This record gives sequence, C-alpha cells and structure tokens, in this order.
Amino acid sequence: MSLYVISYDISETRIRNKVSKILEGFGRRIQYSVFECNLEEKVFNRLYKQLLEQTIDSDSDSIRIYRLCKKCAEESVTIGTVKGRNVRKESNVIVV
Repeated sequence: MSLYVISYDISETRIRNKVSKILEGFGRRIQYSVFECNLEEKVFNRLYKQLLEQTIDSDSDSIRIYRLCKKCAEESVTIGTVKGRNVRKESNVIVV
C-alpha cells in the first residue's frame, strides 16, 4: 500500500466537483483541493482511470499525483490545520 497525495486546479465548477467526488471515494480531503489516499496499486489504477475520464482543459487545468514511499510518508510534517482539526507534529526538521 502506498500513500498518494493528489491535488487539482480545475477552473470549471462541474468538472472540479466531479473530481472531488471521485477522490472522496478513495481518500480523505486534507485541504480544499488536496487529498491523501492510502491505496493498493490495483485500487490506484482504478482511481487513475476515473480521473483520466474527466474532461479537463489541458491548457489551464491540472491534476497532480505524488506517490510517497513509506519512509517519506512517515516523515511528513503538518503545521496548522488539516481540514477541521488542528495538528502540530514535533520534528527534527529545520527550515532555513
């Protein structure tokens, strides 16, 4: 199983709502246009196919998918709010 971070920037409301509904069936919303999905490869392929079937304007719209390895997913850090709940995770990460 892998963690996928999926974000979208879609201008047309109808298509944006369709993409959002699809993603809600596979993962959890962490920001308005960002989802986290823990998926087996077979399930990811089904999600990917459903997203491909959406007609987005390739000149202005995008759907971005990032697959995180287990180590990377474990090392992710959240500061602030994750869609309705406050999160603060201590870490040895230093940003300069």
